[in-house]
Amino acid sequence: MDGLTLITITFFVLFLMRVPVAFVLIGASAVGLMFAPTPIPISTLPTTIWQGLNHFVLMAIPFFVLMGDLALVSGVTQRLVNVAKAWIGHIAGGLAHVSVTVNMVMAGMSGSDLADAAATGKLLIPAMKRAGYPVAYAASIIAGAAMIGPLIPPSIAFILFSAATEASVGRLFLAGAVPGVLLGIFLMAQAYFVAKINNYPRESKVPTAQAWRDTAIGLPVMCIPVIVLGSILTGIATPTEAAVLGVLSVIFVGGVLYRELSAKEFSRQILSTARTVGSVFLIIGAAAIFGRVLTLYGAADGLATWMTSITNDPVVFLLGVSLLYLLLGAMLDTVPIILVFVPLMMPTVVALGISEVQFGVITVFSLLIGLVTPPYGLTMFLLCRMANISMMSFWKKLWPIFLTKVVTLILLILFPELTTWLPDLFMPLN
Repeated sequence: MDGLTLITITFFVLFLMRVPVAFVLIGASAVGLMFAPTPIPISTLPTTIWQGLNHFVLMAIPFFVLMGDLALVSGVTQRLVNVAKAWIGHIAGGLAHVSVTVNMVMAGMSGSDLADAAATGKLLIPAMKRAGYPVAYAASIIAGAAMIGPLIPPSIAFILFSAATEASVGRLFLAGAVPGVLLGIFLMAQAYFVAKINNYPRESKVPTAQAWRDTAIGLPVMCIPVIVLGSILTGIATPTEAAVLGVLSVIFVGGVLYRELSAKEFSRQILSTARTVGSVFLIIGAAAIFGRVLTLYGAADGLATWMTSITNDPVVFLLGVSLLYLLLGAMLDTVPIILVFVPLMMPTVVALGISEVQFGVITVFSLLIGLVTPPYGLTMFLLCRMANISMMSFWKKLWPIFLTKVVTLILLILFPELTTWLPDLFMPLN
């Protein structure tokens, strides 16, 4: 039995034993080192970990996570809900549209699927239940809408993709904007027809004067994504600096304007962010070791040779990769998948002439679909727990949303311009 087979077996055995993913990667790497064709001195492993973490762009992650955590407790999400309800709550399936709209704006602050699902689920699942929506439908539409978070910039997933491939973060951010908005439109269209078919309730129409008052109150919140993305596009700030601006903006809006972000709550969110970022960076370091071991075994070149022997058609390749990512996303978090599997795929992506920003969007989009897919989709588990429903109840309401996502993904594969148009317009390659 060769070393690469042993690595694979170790990986899946530890995974099936529900060992934390960072230690799965470390354990599989240790087995690979024992049978490595070219021995690696143990003393080089700390250097390998440091190289995996030594990407300036990764410094943005703690600040984007903190921005999302602060938005949860500073009144930001509630103001967005109020604005959305004021203008679109009276449409058929009104609160479903509110869920999608709020997540599209929240996407410009957190960059995380789970953070957006937690923030909007906490407010809207009880509200939709009180309004007469089935609670499983409430959880499923929020699961679909939360997927927009890592697509519309800023995005933690795109930052990780950039660290794994050296792709431009700015171009990746722009590449995700159109797919994110497109998915939001499709989800709202789906919600409208589902509401009509099932006679779901709609909110009472808010008087125009009240709608404008709610909008004025919520306007500072809607300025935060503009500050973050605008500072990047205009060249005023790097993604990391833009993340810091975003944190300061949330602190000002939540703490000074709305007076709902206390010093005690701020300290609590700092600790929450530290725990989240610590686990993410542990996975990044472990993935760096695992990638080094796979490189020793020639896994990237072998995979590239095998995949190009199957097909030279970029569309067929992207469809196959999407299916693989969807299956992986249903079992693992996006962080290790991006850091381990994306570098292995890149030689084939380059050989087939696929745009790296299109591949980045396809990768993130596919993995996000996996997060709401049984058996182990993390967003699915979070919302099932929040709504106190079974996975089966959740999936019965999710399937039209799931199909909407799959159709959107296929469009992104068939029409690369949907992902490359904005990056080429604002940040063309030299």
